[in-house]
Amino acid sequence: MRLRREPVATDRRFRTNRIPADHGPQERWQHSSRMMEPTEKAGVLAARALEECVLDIFVARGLIAAVHREAALRLRSDYQAAGLTVRVIGSYNPARSSFSPFGAWNERTEKEEAAYQRWRNAVRAIGIQFSDAVMTVACHDRMPGEQGMRDMKAGLAKLVKWYRMGE
Repeated sequence: MRLRREPVATDRRFRTNRIPADHGPQERWQHSSRMMEPTEKAGVLAARALEECVLDIFVARGLIAAVHREAALRLRSDYQAAGLTVRVIGSYNPARSSFSPFGAWNERTEKEEAAYQRWRNAVRAIGIQFSDAVMTVACHDRMPGEQGMRDMKAGLAKLVKWYRMGE
């Protein structure tokens, strides 16, 4: 059997890539589009995310303004700093994972408590009607439903006023 020879371009930029591109884990691209970029190593392409989270998708589509995204990211940073995120594994903080013999969990650190108070005050400012939709998008990074989109926009507008970012 004769081996078939593939045509090879003389210019390196147009040669077909023999090394497959590194896309990373599938979870990385669950709601993001990607762009292939050449790396320093010849012939290797790497995927670069165009959107990091659901908020980026909404800004790119023109559904929310960039200031709404910044307010939501600020809420998310307090949520994560307070240690409220769902964990697949245990915490690396030994004080949080130990159980007191008196039947209570050890207290939060001062930084965690301050972040928790900031997050709690921001959620109060959003209001009970809109907080669920804002939490779904900002803290849990999930797409809201149709009614959730209207509530999210109204809640993010309240959040911008609370953080005094629109001034």
